Amino acid sequence: MRAVFLVCVLLLAGCRHEVQEAKRLMKGEAPVVTGTLEGKWLLADLNGGGAPSVPVDLEFDPGDQGTSRVAGSSGCNRFTGAWQQDGNRLALGPLASTMMACPPPAMEVERKFLGVLQAVTMVEYQADGTVRLKAADGRQLLLKRPPAG
Repeated sequence: MRAVFLVCVLLLAGCRHEVQEAKRLMKGEAPVVTGTLEGKWLLADLNGGGAPSVPVDLEFDPGDQGTSRVAGSSGCNRFTGAWQQDGNRLALGPLASTMMACPPPAMEVERKFLGVLQAVTMVEYQADGTVRLKAADGRQLLLKRPPAG
């Protein structure tokens, strides 16, 4: 009897999620999508300005026992730092970077990218497989997985 009750409770919990999701869709809101930041990403959009003029990439490594690290190329220099995710909340940093000089366009991309990245507090997984990292002030980064191969 307890097993039947448990199955019913689990089914109802699943239905509740479906009802909540249907309400979101009826309001025109995007579906809730989950995923993982682990692995390699490319910057597809820098704060609504489109893809940057120089390649920017990130790799999120889950590490062991709380040693999660993010590292990548910020357009000119390499960067690294800690990251921690709790649901859709994301904490990055402190970040460290090499300090090479590059042509001004690459330096500008790097300045903007690192400024937004350090301010990020939220992650949103999109239905198309991209990820949106958002800062509290509205700035954001759109990441996509690199092409296979």
